[in-house]
Amino acid sequence: MSDKGRALGYRNVNGSGLSGNLKGALLMLVSGVGFTIYLLMNKLLSDDEFLAGFQSGDIHPIFLAFWRALFGMLLAVPFVLRKGIGSLRTKRPGLLLLRSLFGTLGFTLAIIAVSDFYTLTLAQFNAISFTRPLFVTLLAALVLGEYVGVHRWGAVFFGFIGVLVMVLPGVFMFWQPGAFSDVGFDTGSAVALTSAFTLAAAIVLVKFLSGELPAIALLFYANLFSTIILAPFVAFHWGVVPLEVWALILGMSLVGFISQFCYISAMSVGDASFLSPLDYLRLPLSAAADFAVFRLIPGLNVGLGALIIIVSTLYVGMRERRAGKRIKSSTLGL
Repeated sequence: MSDKGRALGYRNVNGSGLSGNLKGALLMLVSGVGFTIYLLMNKLLSDDEFLAGFQSGDIHPIFLAFWRALFGMLLAVPFVLRKGIGSLRTKRPGLLLLRSLFGTLGFTLAIIAVSDFYTLTLAQFNAISFTRPLFVTLLAALVLGEYVGVHRWGAVFFGFIGVLVMVLPGVFMFWQPGAFSDVGFDTGSAVALTSAFTLAAAIVLVKFLSGELPAIALLFYANLFSTIILAPFVAFHWGVVPLEVWALILGMSLVGFISQFCYISAMSVGDASFLSPLDYLRLPLSAAADFAVFRLIPGLNVGLGALIIIVSTLYVGMRERRAGKRIKSSTLGL
């Protein structure tokens, strides 16, 4: 078990109890279910028809992002106090702020991408979000100067082909003459892809910070800075919200925080190489949510594009582990 796992309170007694990987797998499952519910609640809370049932006006995604960050910060406080205020000390405040800027932009764009502003389904968003490891590899090579061989470059290229298959089905699937005339890159997909890129940048920066700050401190700082950064913008999107909707916003924030904490805990008690593929359970879970709530079924292009992305990211992870240069993403802030 890792030192992080012991810090979070997990321990083995004479070899009894669940193994680290089994605990991690259970936590990853909870995290996957939680993130699906979290994204679904974000989508519903920006839906005019859903809000009309509560006699509520429109709720802007930035409004949701602000309260998600504020409630997340408050929920993290007891864990920080338990660990001690000293756990928040850092010698790199500028880098911490930069990481928080990327993280804030990433999770805010994620909320916007799944909102009623666009037609992106939860399954489509999750499939596009799986490009984060590809962006991490790209940024690690360009920013950190890490060596990336031809195999990983090929996998990254192949993964982004998967994105194009998903968002440009008329060109890459069922092609016919004249298909290029109506090609337009869906704006929601572009927002989701930008979210994946900025969150990947935040992951790369965590590489420099995880050595001096525990995961809960990074989680606290991420939500603190997100609250401060979003505060000026939320003033332009303020509205009257009924008490029942406030309860839903609080519930959405709580589910998001628990999911994030379970993800961090899973990566802390188990092996990343074993647990990372389990994160792809979010795709069938989100597809099930799309069908159950909106009666939507992912198209063939979404399934094929997602498969290409998943295979690419798994291959990148395998090559990174083989090279001993895997970038840990256990402190991802969504």
